[in-house]
Amino acid sequence: MERMEFPEDYEDRVAQGRRAAARLPAGPVRDAVHRALEAAPSRERYERAAALAERAGALIEDLTRRGFDGTDAGRVAWLRLDYTGKLVSLALSPTVDRLSNRAVADAVGAAWTAAEAARSEHVLRLERSHADLVAARVPDRRGDELRDLVAESAERFEHTTEDDLCSAEVNLEGRLTGFRFLVPNATLDTECGELSERAAATIRTAQERAAARLHTLLSEALG
Repeated sequence: MERMEFPEDYEDRVAQGRRAAARLPAGPVRDAVHRALEAAPSRERYERAAALAERAGALIEDLTRRGFDGTDAGRVAWLRLDYTGKLVSLALSPTVDRLSNRAVADAVGAAWTAAEAARSEHVLRLERSHADLVAARVPDRRGDELRDLVAESAERFEHTTEDDLCSAEVNLEGRLTGFRFLVPNATLDTECGELSERAAATIRTAQERAAARLHTLLSEALG
């Protein structure tokens, strides 16, 4: 098999492609290759696209490493979400034994809302500061339709611990829509570290159920 060397220079690569295409047998394949080569972008357009792609890749890499923190006004609950909105960690204050089930559950919800706001604000800042990347986005009608489908879904996914200590509910995107402690005096009778761990595990399980459903839904929609 003949070994091909690929030049570094963009125009040289296109020219080599044309020479290789000329050696193809006449027919639909060669015609298709010629059409593709004729549509090859100019060096300027190619380099601009490559630069945009490199910047976008760096931004995505940075985003995937970020965590978004939130707490409630009384600093009863602290939590961190990753860039997709998945729960990374949840910690409750040792003072929860002075508070009711409802007060602590509300603190978890408020902390989640604050972390989601931080995540959304970061994405908006990226869009404003890199408007040229947003403008260069290739239209994706099908992708937009799927995002709208997910955003408008009324499906909810709940998980309750086996001993009914607590229950969490999330939507199809994995966002927390409800959290409750079910056992009377749960915040008084359960050590705060254990309470934090079990609350976090409950939310994660609900998110896993939502993620499984989302995967099925997108697989069906994409055929």
